[in-house]
Amino acid sequence: GQSLGYGFVNYMEPGDADKAISTLNGLKLQTKTIKVSYARPSSASIRDANLYVSGLPKAMGQQDMEQLFSQYGRIITSRILVDQVTG
Repeated sequence: GQSLGYGFVNYMEPGDADKAISTLNGLKLQTKTIKVSYARPSSASIRDANLYVSGLPKAMGQQDMEQLFSQYGRIITSRILVDQVTG
């Protein structure tokens, strides 16, 4: 059940995504440096508000990621991708 080291955060407002990118991109968490950037938009309604986060520590959980990113705006959805074999 460990993280693959990346996830997604979708914000209500594009400006919130901008703030999260400018503040959190390059942040060191445990032994990792995270990368935060725009993800490819899946629909016009979330264009410029859908972030891709890589380099997450394997021990970071969903709630930890939401707590870190929620200070930059209202999150629509978020998810950390996990190994499909181990869950």
